[in-house]
Amino acid sequence: MLMESCVCRKNIMTPLTPQRIKNIRWFTRRWGRAPGGRALLAILGTLATVAIAPIAIAAPVPKTSDSNTLLRQAIAAQQGGQWLTALADVRKAIHAGNTGNAAINLLIAAARQQHQIGAAYLLVADLAAQHRISAAQSQNIIRALIRRGPVQKLPEQLISARNNSGYGTQNQWAWRDYLLGVAAAECGQHQQAINWLNAARLAKPKFWPATELLARESAAIYHFTVAQRILKSAIKNRRHTQRAWQGIVGIYAAQDRLRKALILAQEAAEKYPTNPEFQVLVARIYGLREQQNIQQIALQRTVHTFPHFTPAYLDLLEVAQSSGDGPLVENVSHRYIRNFPRDVFSTVLQSRLAAQQGNVVLASRILTEALKNHPANAQLWLGRIELALALKHPGKAVSLTRQALVLNPDSLLLNQTLTQLLAKNPNQAIAVARAFAHRHFQSSTAQQTYVQMLLQYKRFAACKAFLYPLITRYPSARWIQQSWANYLDASGDFPAERTFLLKVTSGSVPRISDLLQLATVDYRLHDSSGAEAAYKTVLGLEPENSMAANDLGYTLTVENKELPYAQKIIELAVKNHPGDAASRDSLGWVLYKQGHYHHALQQLKQAVELPGGQSPEGLEHLGAAIDKLGHSARAIGIWTLALKQYTGFPKLSPHQKKIKLRIEQRIKKAKLFQEMQKAGGKMM
Repeated sequence: MLMESCVCRKNIMTPLTPQRIKNIRWFTRRWGRAPGGRALLAILGTLATVAIAPIAIAAPVPKTSDSNTLLRQAIAAQQGGQWLTALADVRKAIHAGNTGNAAINLLIAAARQQHQIGAAYLLVADLAAQHRISAAQSQNIIRALIRRGPVQKLPEQLISARNNSGYGTQNQWAWRDYLLGVAAAECGQHQQAINWLNAARLAKPKFWPATELLARESAAIYHFTVAQRILKSAIKNRRHTQRAWQGIVGIYAAQDRLRKALILAQEAAEKYPTNPEFQVLVARIYGLREQQNIQQIALQRTVHTFPHFTPAYLDLLEVAQSSGDGPLVENVSHRYIRNFPRDVFSTVLQSRLAAQQGNVVLASRILTEALKNHPANAQLWLGRIELALALKHPGKAVSLTRQALVLNPDSLLLNQTLTQLLAKNPNQAIAVARAFAHRHFQSSTAQQTYVQMLLQYKRFAACKAFLYPLITRYPSARWIQQSWANYLDASGDFPAERTFLLKVTSGSVPRISDLLQLATVDYRLHDSSGAEAAYKTVLGLEPENSMAANDLGYTLTVENKELPYAQKIIELAVKNHPGDAASRDSLGWVLYKQGHYHHALQQLKQAVELPGGQSPEGLEHLGAAIDKLGHSARAIGIWTLALKQYTGFPKLSPHQKKIKLRIEQRIKKAKLFQEMQKAGGKMM
């Protein structure tokens, strides 16, 4: 069958759980910009509000009394509305050695207010070149300087400041070009970012931050081979080899080439046995391959070997909760609390354990006492919200979420939690999402959340009114393109969606997600040739893309075309995702179509036993194979079970109606055959 992730990937309102606020994956930190298919979406499923991290200094110059005096003068000038004076004084204070949080944040605010981001950018480049701030800190400052909205162009002030600076060492020029690359990447101008990063590496060949970001930006425009070559060169030259290994694994995962990613991750884990990140990386790839049992074993081994590595505990907790293994959840929670007694998440776990044992008063008291010491901690507030929901007090959960948002007004996670709690009142939920998007107009994620809420409650007119000016003004902005396609899809305007996606994918290197969405639309419009062409394009770009391989193979199977080729590519999808019910069902169906009924039955039985495998279409295929082998009564029972699944649907889609009609016809035909057999037996 077609993969659910392909047909249903428009359902982008992902449920949020309290522990996800801390369970930020390794890939999110280093490869958050890499594109790709289902594997990357699974890796990067965690939503987070883009926030500027507090600026901590790597190797500060000792502060002098003059620098402190200048900073106080700058703050006084800012409070008096004299921004230009504040900017001049804070620059002097930074030059004098005061590079603390207050000075840097005032520099950002004053530079943006006075539209002098070019001068601030040069100052940041010099600080980084002198090792007074780290590469990550300089990135955060540049992003804060240029951020003005969800869509922006690379400010000309930065390029002008760089070209007119007129002096500097090779090291300074490397940092200037690198930070321009950071700014271009932040604006989504990937090719321009690559040009500046190449210039930085030309000035300083062993410049690792530029190398790492260059590989990431190359992957962003689907130049995966180039990105891999860059990182392999770093490994060959023995520069940041472990991070380069992680980057290469991330790129293979972004291409949905999970088998290759797993092999490399295992090789790296053997090469660096003392690095727990590779052990967790191997476990996560097993999870992407839907081999949860092996993932759980690998994580348990990692927790035992590295008892103080937090991500392993968090991943193991998530796996145990998803599998419903209560004893394992309790065991891991106790170990986490014992090894990290001062961690805030340990407090949340203590509260959960108390609630599970029926001591609700103690659970509430634990969180209340912790909030006295950490009144604005989002994890603790989410713990209280979770406890209120467990006690079936939705009204109290809403009240707690609103209180938490007062203390954490920029928390996207809390905002999304509130909108979900208000699901029974669409007007309030949309109002909350709209207010958050208006307040955080600089965050594309906040804007997307508002669009998702409008689509979820089918407010298509309001969604169009919000998106149409954006898609007209910024036709190349990725998040706006995706939101507009989602709007057209949700509103049922498939011809317009197809036209739009054809335009989007007409470039030299189309995005895989756009091609998959185009194939889905073609399938809905009964244009099998268009869907096949889109899937083949995907496989040309990513030969091991399991979603495209399965869906193309299934489409060919339904059309009774190129069945040996269809079987070959479906087998590839099954090899990459052995736990995927859709791929296993497709393999069984293509074997059925070729007359291999016994082999087909084996695969279809396995598909039904997998999570999500007992769909009406999957049961229809299983019943058909059983019927072909002469067990019509058993087949009728399976088909009847499939029809029962449609009783709870308020309205069936055209595809569901088609499957239901087909199953009814199969039952009717099988019963008629049984009656004929009985009649023939009586005559004999």
